[in-house]
Amino acid sequence: MSASETDSTVMIELLSLGKGQDGYEIEVGLTDGNGYNIRILELDEYTYSQLNALGPFDSERVRLSLYPKWDPFRNIYYSTLIRMKSTFNETLYFACSQYYVSQLNELKAIERIVQAEETVPEHLQPSFRSEQVSSVADSTKERAKSVVKRRVGPVVLLALVCILLLLSPLSVDRALSVKNEEALEHSEIAEQPTASFPAPVLPQLNNAPDTVPLTPSAEPVVSPQASHKPQKQALPIEEVVIDKNKYTSKLPKGYVALSFDDGPSKYTQEIVDILVDHGVKATFLFIGKNAVHHPDEARYALAKGMSIGNHSWDHSKLTANSEVVNKANLAKASQALQKITGVPISLFRPPYGAIDAKVSRKAAEQQMKVLMWNRDTEDWRKKAPEELIQYFHSVDPSGAIFLMHEKKITVEALPEIIEYLKAKDLKFVIFK
Repeated sequence: MSASETDSTVMIELLSLGKGQDGYEIEVGLTDGNGYNIRILELDEYTYSQLNALGPFDSERVRLSLYPKWDPFRNIYYSTLIRMKSTFNETLYFACSQYYVSQLNELKAIERIVQAEETVPEHLQPSFRSEQVSSVADSTKERAKSVVKRRVGPVVLLALVCILLLLSPLSVDRALSVKNEEALEHSEIAEQPTASFPAPVLPQLNNAPDTVPLTPSAEPVVSPQASHKPQKQALPIEEVVIDKNKYTSKLPKGYVALSFDDGPSKYTQEIVDILVDHGVKATFLFIGKNAVHHPDEARYALAKGMSIGNHSWDHSKLTANSEVVNKANLAKASQALQKITGVPISLFRPPYGAIDAKVSRKAAEQQMKVLMWNRDTEDWRKKAPEELIQYFHSVDPSGAIFLMHEKKITVEALPEIIEYLKAKDLKFVIFK
């Protein structure tokens, strides 16, 4: 996954797929720091047939990638979607056309303009305002300058090549080779050769669905066996009181936040101890019925200075529920957490990031504020701690809210992750 992909704070959900009056259409729901809205995109017949072959999608949430890739071996673009069912997630690949890619690029350009003015906690604003885009017009100008730079770049490169040709043909060949490799490595989508698209759906890529349990089983409290190092000097931790009128999904540059979903579990105490040993804190989003099975872990996290929030009662897809059901779901989780910890619950993170105006309204009615993320580690699908550590090295952590889960691999990778972030001189924050 490229760094540019993880920078996106936009989540795109496939709502419906079909044929309209003027051709094929796809209805998508967009969630970002400014809220939730629905858009209709045109589809060509080729991409429609590839997506439709993976359906139907009626009874599950489907998250689309905003970053298709070019496959030079099959001579096609391809993209991914994640089907989120009640007990597991499944990643599927599909071929797509250049027109579909252009639709997504336009969508990303619009979202960049909309998100130009970032949501910043009030007490952090003075250090961040200098980095903000002052208006949509300014953002458009900056993107125009970027286009000019990209167009001027090849001219400068051509002039440089001409000079080097006179000096050393070998050095020119090496320079061009390195340049091409870097361009291929860092580009979001490689340029497509003029070629027709083949019809197959890439079935060989979809043979091994990824599964992940959503709710840990009720197990007795297990204290960590490994002895921890003597507690290091705690870093100054800032508490960010987030805006109740927006979805918080990012931080100013220079700040970072760790957040853990789906607990409490048998790993909660070990995660908390690692955080404390390294002098940092994090935000934990607890599932209500898990807290009933692991009350000591929930209390332990709070006692050690961690921030805790509501992640629903049962990790169900709230956008598929009625408002009456969601009201009861959120209230039941908050009441359980408050009874266990003795403190009111003011943070809410929707399972799967699935939220719309109705879900948001029920959270607000219960005095909770929505906390999202902009760096999804996907630790639940990693096979080894080294893969998770590598993820942190592959993205820009400044301004990030990292989404993690209470998993064994996460516990094993956490000490090195924290030391890496501390070496970047980032200020850790928790949310209130």
